[in-house]
Formats: sequence, C-alpha cells, structure tokens
Amino acid sequence: MKLGLTGLGRAGKTTVFNALTRRSGESASPGGQVVPALGVVSVPDPRVDWLSALYHPKKTTYAQITYMDLQGIPGMADNKQDYMSLLLPHMRPMDACIMVVRNFPDSVLGPPDCARDFQELEDEFLIADLASVEKRLEKLDAELKRGKKPTGAEKELLDTCGEILNAGQPLRMRPEIANAPELRGYTFLSAKPLLVIVNNTDEDDAMPPIPFGSAEAVVVRGKIEMELAQLSSSEARSFMDDFGITESALDRVIRSSFALLNQITFLTVGEDEVKGWTIAGDTHAIEAAGAIHSDIQRGFIRAEVVAYEDLKKAGDYAAARKAGKVRLEGKNYPVQDGDVIHFRFNV
Repeated sequence: MKLGLTGLGRAGKTTVFNALTRRSGESASPGGQVVPALGVVSVPDPRVDWLSALYHPKKTTYAQITYMDLQGIPGMADNKQDYMSLLLPHMRPMDACIMVVRNFPDSVLGPPDCARDFQELEDEFLIADLASVEKRLEKLDAELKRGKKPTGAEKELLDTCGEILNAGQPLRMRPEIANAPELRGYTFLSAKPLLVIVNNTDEDDAMPPIPFGSAEAVVVRGKIEMELAQLSSSEARSFMDDFGITESALDRVIRSSFALLNQITFLTVGEDEVKGWTIAGDTHAIEAAGAIHSDIQRGFIRAEVVAYEDLKKAGDYAAARKAGKVRLEGKNYPVQDGDVIHFRFNV
C-alpha cells in the first residue's frame, strides 16, 4: 500500500511527511532532480498490542503503509511542465495520492486560497491524463490507417476518458471507466483515490468550508504534528493535552488512507510472531493466505478464524474455542477486519 504526497510549493508537504514518518529536517532533491523521500510507517494498532501481551512472541510486526514525499509542484511557475514530467514516473505507481493544501498565510505567497490550490493541482492531474489519452488515440488512429483494426473496447473507453477529462472531471468520479480492464496499464493520476490534507496554522483545527469534489479531506496542523512526532510517549501526551489534540495526524491520516483504499487488517499469532496483515476489504480467505506465502495459498485446506473482539472477551484462544467462537472457514470466506486467523494447509 503506497501513497504519494504532493502539493504546491510551500504548502508544508514535507512537514506533513516528516510528521507521518517521524523524521526531522527537510528532504531535498539534489541538482534539481525529483528524488522522492520514502517512509515506511508501522500502523498503530491496539489489537496487535493486546495480542503481543497475550502471546509474548519473539517478534511483533504491525501492518505497514509506505508514504512517498514527492517533489512539490511550483505554483504559477514557467517550468511547471518540466516538473510534472519528472514527477509523473514517481506518481503513477502509487496506489493513491495525497494532496497537501496550504491553509496558512505565507510570507512569499500571501494569504491561503485552498480552493484555488486544490483546483490547480487537480487540473495538473487532468492535463497529464488527457495527454496520455490523446497520445494513445493518435497511435490507434495511425494503426487504423495502416489497416490494423482495433480490438476490444480500448478506443471507445479512451474516447470516453477524453470526454470526461475535457469536461474538467477527474476519472475517479467514473470508476466503471477508470477501472476497466482494458485501461489497467494507463495508471491515470485522476483515477487514483485522492486524500486532501488541509495544512492549517498552529491555532486552527477547523476544516475550511470548501468542497473538494470526489476527494476525501482531513485537517492537520503540520508544524505541531512534526514537533509531536519527535517527542517521547509521555512528552507527546502532555503536548497533545496542551494543544487540545485528541489523536495525532499519523493516526488520522493512516485511518483515512485505509478507508480510501478499502483496506483492512487481519492478524496472525504465535510464539514466534504476532503480525498484522493488510489486505483489500473484499479479500477471500484463500487470497489472504497468499498474502502470507504462496505455498499457504496453494495448499489451502481451511482457515481457523476467531474475531479479535471475541478472543479478547474470552481472554485467550482456548477459552474462545470452548465458547464456540473459533470456527473453520473455507477458501471463499470474506475476511473481516480484526479476524485472527490460523491457516491450515498442506503442500
């Protein structure tokens, strides 16, 4: 699960990235290059904490999310197109995009205008996608003139994409088009799920009354959150109380990231390791087994499942089994968030 952070210059994107990844300092791109900073974040999960306390494993592993700090897009700059051409190869492999929007006064850029900045960034995504569509359509037209007839629905779908983009709409608003199998290799930017992070001043925790279209949005106070990320647990708790912060930006953005991509966590336990695994919300048991190892998927027999809440209420696995809360499920069982699973397999 990879999410790329981008935004206009001076929006505080790197500050937010540092808060998420608990880094300090600024990330920079040498020699004018776009060199993204990468951060792998362990997902805070009290379920993993409780299971680890129960099993005392040799290793405890939380589910993880990878965040990438992408080079900021310069606002109103002549070289914006050059920046975008360097940025695109890094953005396209991402599962989703996070757009950081400035909501604080800046000594260079002046007062904030969240609606304007959001639309400027959204327009860059639309322009990039439209260029990809037009380039491919030109190639298909050239092939048609040479006598090669198009196969499948690719051209029709691309024509529809062009109409949507020319109307100023992101492709994520039409998932039945953007997710069509024939367009799978295009990795359209405006088709990716989008989370907007509104970066407020230290004193302001309110969401501005601005519609962000088809995107989800959360508010953070970036500078405070970056300072918070550098503190110890006890210092952080005191700091949060002083500023009225009920949960960190890390927790809120991670939760929003999971929801954005329809991700859930199932858990495996044992003396060697307690681990959280990230899978899509509609994943069947046999596919979840494959997330652990292909051999487990290949030799799948049954999934032994107990819901975390049932296990916690029972106190331990033996008590949960005695209470009838442990059950055997087949390969088509839809795994639920918080399921504790032991896979039976034979290879």
